[in-house]
Amino acid sequence: MQVLEKPVGIAVVPSRDGGPSIERETGLLVCHRLDRETSGCLVMARTPEGQRALSQAFAEGRIQKEYLAIIVGHVPASGEIDVPLGEWKRGRVQIGTGRAAKTRFEVRWRTKGRAGVLVSPLTGRTHQIRAHFSTLNAPLLGDPTYGGPAADRLYLHAWRVRLPSFDGEPETWVTSPIPPGFDG
Repeated sequence: MQVLEKPVGIAVVPSRDGGPSIERETGLLVCHRLDRETSGCLVMARTPEGQRALSQAFAEGRIQKEYLAIIVGHVPASGEIDVPLGEWKRGRVQIGTGRAAKTRFEVRWRTKGRAGVLVSPLTGRTHQIRAHFSTLNAPLLGDPTYGGPAADRLYLHAWRVRLPSFDGEPETWVTSPIPPGFDG
């Protein structure tokens, strides 16, 4: 297993246009994905066996992920968003239909109509955090796809991941440095 620091702007898997990807550049195997615009902790595998074990751990919810996001709007100090997410259409997921999706959040700071939020997805759906916050009328900064204002980047960062015990190794948290601009 390998945890990488994924930068903004590079895909995890090769895109149709043949551009660069983490998978192609490293030769490591994908266990989960982050959007091209999202930075932070990315768990990859070195072997097909490792990929199967990690993918299963993600599917079973044994790997916990925490993200940092900046939202535009007002949300309660903490809460849980429980809205199903569906198929991909016209560059975004369908909201309110499809598979169950749950996201917990806690506001860390507020200023001038924005908030820094610690986010824990309890399921792993495509665009889950982005779509869920749009349902609260509090889209992510830099996410025009779901109603957020344009910015220099998408303000979503995979801050830390908790890896369960594998092969006798202890459970561990891996943390990614917080990028500039996420501190309010």
